[in-house]
Amino acid sequence: MKIEILFPEICNLFGDLGNMQYLECCLPEAEWVVTRYGSEPLFASERPDLIYMGPTTERYQEKLIAFLRPYRVRLQELIQQDVPMLFTGNAAEILFESIENWDGRKIEGLKLLPFTAKRSHYDRFNGLVLGRFQDQFDTMGFQSQFSFWYGDNSTCPFVPCKKGIGLNKDSQREGILYHHLIATTQLGPILVNNPRLTRWLLDTMGATEAPVAYEAEIQAAYDARMQEFLSPKTKFQL
Repeated sequence: MKIEILFPEICNLFGDLGNMQYLECCLPEAEWVVTRYGSEPLFASERPDLIYMGPTTERYQEKLIAFLRPYRVRLQELIQQDVPMLFTGNAAEILFESIENWDGRKIEGLKLLPFTAKRSHYDRFNGLVLGRFQDQFDTMGFQSQFSFWYGDNSTCPFVPCKKGIGLNKDSQREGILYHHLIATTQLGPILVNNPRLTRWLLDTMGATEAPVAYEAEIQAAYDARMQEFLSPKTKFQL
């Protein structure tokens, strides 16, 4: 089993690389391929069992779009082939039709997902999200972003929101689940916070026999945090 981590030296805001550090505890015998910026991705010639990319700066978003453009068709093929992918924070914006900068300048994306992002200059949104994944279990996450997403995810949300905001302040559906690509603004790291989501991802990768690492401890933390999320005193826009 091979897991490809894209550009961790520049795509690790908010410590989201912790998602893969935790997944490595679940899959210690897997092969972990780290693709540095400027190097040919593993997915260009092979079919990884998971492709992961974390959040980055706005400046690097533009550089990554340009770098990945020659691999656009290949990425599209892998998405259609149901290769599991996890893009957290603003990472998925490089897959969008475009990103509108705060000054009105539009940056053309890879056009793999029919969505757009719009950046703010100074206003960062911070919030919490309580969602329901595929009507199976509740998930918890955190948002800290200068951009909001726009488009119709009514048939492909990552999670419908029970509390918090979705793609933007007028939306109640957060993120995108398209084939086996999860695109979410949520940070966390989200896998550490949500053991049943980790179980789903492992199963989707074909690692049905792999354990959810430290499951008892992770579940206890989830249960305690869920009580905080369910409390009427908890503010979901921070």
